[in-house]
Amino acid sequence: YWQSSKEKRDRSTYYLVIRPKDRRTGILKLNITIPKYFDAYISPKKLTLCKVNLGGMLSRTKCTEKIPAIFEISKDQTKIEVFPESPISTEGSYAVVMKIFNPSKSGMFQFNATIQSPGDMPISSYVGSWSIDVE
Repeated sequence: YWQSSKEKRDRSTYYLVIRPKDRRTGILKLNITIPKYFDAYISPKKLTLCKVNLGGMLSRTKCTEKIPAIFEISKDQTKIEVFPESPISTEGSYAVVMKIFNPSKSGMFQFNATIQSPGDMPISSYVGSWSIDVE
């Protein structure tokens, strides 16, 4: 993942990246679970799904292509469901981009991701976690 700011109550952009080596199948649906004590407000309007170029020492992580998707957030703000218009292939890195204000409490927050694969019998599988740090 990549996070633009780690300061409490600061405006921040999160790139929750899913790389090709993290998955073996395409993505029909993506579920992201968020801890209850992550007290930031997440709006569906501030979420995007995109194909991403991963940055390094000389370049930044940035979106190259937006993927049309529907975002659903649970009432208690602990689950984000992402439904792309068409299944996402196994090639290339993809990211869910969140533009939010960081929580008012510092700490480390673990976001978990599961994907549902396309096919006759869709199966959900765990693809990884992101440890978000707020100071």
